[in-house]
Amino acid sequence: QTMSSLRVSENQLLDLFHHGIQNVQPSNILKNFLKVSGKNIKISHKNSYKIYKNFNKIFLICIGKASIDMATTAYSILNNFADNISDVIVVVNKENFKNVPGFTCFSSGHPIPNKKGLEASKYIEQRLKTTMKNDLVLVLLSGGGSALLPYPVSNIKLDEKIKINKLLLASGANIIEINTVRKHLSKIKGGNLLKMSHPSKVHTLILSDVVGDDLSSISSGLTVPDETTFGDVKKILTKYRIWTKAPISIRSHIEKGLKDLKLETPNKKNKIFNNSCNTIIGSNLMCLKSIHQYCKLKKIPSKLWKVNIEEDVEILAKKFVEDLKKYINSKPIVLISGGETTVKLKGKGKGGRNQEFAIHFIRNINKFIPSIEYSLLSAGTDGRDGPTDAAGALVNDKSINLILEKNIDLDKEINNNNSYKVLKKINSLVIMSGTNTNVADLQLLLIK
Repeated sequence: QTMSSLRVSENQLLDLFHHGIQNVQPSNILKNFLKVSGKNIKISHKNSYKIYKNFNKIFLICIGKASIDMATTAYSILNNFADNISDVIVVVNKENFKNVPGFTCFSSGHPIPNKKGLEASKYIEQRLKTTMKNDLVLVLLSGGGSALLPYPVSNIKLDEKIKINKLLLASGANIIEINTVRKHLSKIKGGNLLKMSHPSKVHTLILSDVVGDDLSSISSGLTVPDETTFGDVKKILTKYRIWTKAPISIRSHIEKGLKDLKLETPNKKNKIFNNSCNTIIGSNLMCLKSIHQYCKLKKIPSKLWKVNIEEDVEILAKKFVEDLKKYINSKPIVLISGGETTVKLKGKGKGGRNQEFAIHFIRNINKFIPSIEYSLLSAGTDGRDGPTDAAGALVNDKSINLILEKNIDLDKEINNNNSYKVLKKINSLVIMSGTNTNVADLQLLLIK
């Protein structure tokens, strides 16, 4: 296992993972994008800077899994303007929640929305409605915002919105399709946040957890135009056979939206976007590239292997194994990949995307390349994989033997989506606390 005089072990895969996370940590990167120059605030935008001056009040609105870190970092950067800062609002998931003195903090539901999130949405609306033309609203956005800020349109109840959310998450629909539906049932998503803050200036700093960094999908595009329509929503719900299962209030709202253009989400022609800018400060690809650079620095042979992954875990595991055949006799190498997979739920088991991917990978590699020696780390950069306490899994070529020794019926557990139980029994779960950031998932594969 010698790798340029370095023994690359599973611990080193964890080290690479943590290095990637450090490089998309708001406390480490926000200062590169948000700067203070005398009486001006400069925010990096399209290879230059947007300069804000002669403003009156500043509102800081921080939404998503990284929002505690984003809020405290932004507040310290804007220290000279403490007197102008009217409110710092933080909406974050339970795992990452902290009460910060002087900030208004909400611990909200994720991945299933709850009443706390609805309270947070209403509070944001109430505060934004007080903003004036000379005010500056800074929105700091990270992944998870869609679930953390539920604000259903008037004729839909929160539990009905939760029901459709659960149906979508279990259907195999991708994140863009899920968000298309969410936006059309919401008072705040799909650019609607800007209706609340108009005519003040708004600049959004975004930590992207969406593959390809489509701004309209990150936290369901709170501050960006929405080009999708009610027609798309009906097609998606029909495609995944959810239309007839959807609550009546939701179906009737969609039917109304098909006829009444005033109910449609604001598109790019809407004047509310004239005073608004969006800047991406971190993403999955930035994270993968930083790991690749770090490997070069440490003289660890590596390759940026698969980027912008968006596939079902079962299909992806097969592709990984198929493409690995050319590495059977290669020198040791770390293959770096990332993105966001999907899982089709068939069973009642417990797991997450990364855990599911790991057990599909074990099964496939054992079937097609049983001789290869490997270690695979697949984990969520937010430290959470699905509704479990694990971030993901760390497995290797010995995992299959452990599964057999423990008399685990792998096919049966896979069909029941029970990856957590399998990995727990073979001691292969990666457990860590919330990371205060979120740029989707990483797969680090060491071929020995």
